[in-house]
Amino acid sequence: MTQDGAAATARGGSNRANAGASKDDRQRQRAARGIRSRAAGGAIDRPSPPRRRRPALAALAVLLIVGGAALAGLLALRLDSREYVLVVGQDMAIGQEFTTANLLRKRVASEGDMLIREADADRVLGGYARSALRAGQFLDETMVSQEPPMPAELVEVGIPLVSTNVPPGLRAGDEVRLIRVGDTSVPAVPLATGLVIATNTTGGGDDLTGGAEAKLATIVVPADAADSVVDASANNRLGVALVGRGNSLEDVSLTTLEPSS
Repeated sequence: MTQDGAAATARGGSNRANAGASKDDRQRQRAARGIRSRAAGGAIDRPSPPRRRRPALAALAVLLIVGGAALAGLLALRLDSREYVLVVGQDMAIGQEFTTANLLRKRVASEGDMLIREADADRVLGGYARSALRAGQFLDETMVSQEPPMPAELVEVGIPLVSTNVPPGLRAGDEVRLIRVGDTSVPAVPLATGLVIATNTTGGGDDLTGGAEAKLATIVVPADAADSVVDASANNRLGVALVGRGNSLEDVSLTTLEPSS
């Protein structure tokens, strides 16, 4: 064989080897592409799990929305129904007259017919307190009297409160029994029943609740017993016995007491 034939034969063998290698490479590449395609297709085609529905949470949300709207509406209605009513502006004694100086107004929700509205102030002005009142109290019809506070047969007397002769904590609204204190030679003498309508403290201010600091009391007594009560008080011989509490002039019957035989 010539050298040219041998070279040709060698080139043919090399070409066949390269062709075989290229064919194997192409098969491996196709196989690899197929694997990737299946992997990608599996990721895309895999069905997603169904979403869970929660009807209870949805219903709760609806209830919260509806409840909030109802509450807002109720508050709006309550605000619309608020109106001005009369309030006691300062402490008042039994029988004290109502004036513009001792009345205030306050806006509140209407809760009944007993509270006196500002529009009805004419029914209060010129009237009198049935009982002792505290500043800040809402005024209702039971606290107001249109009758004169003091009948002609009754008078007011002021007496100093001596701790040895009066019960502690004496205050407005207390019904009391007044007695001339006796001694070893003179027996005690009952004078009258009375009603405490005010007490004054050591500072001079009106203290309707009385208490241990009260030093002076204003007491309503029958007119024909007033002289005896004042005389006994001036001589430090007046004793006071507590009968009942929380009374007005309309609740008690005040009388002059006769000495016991």
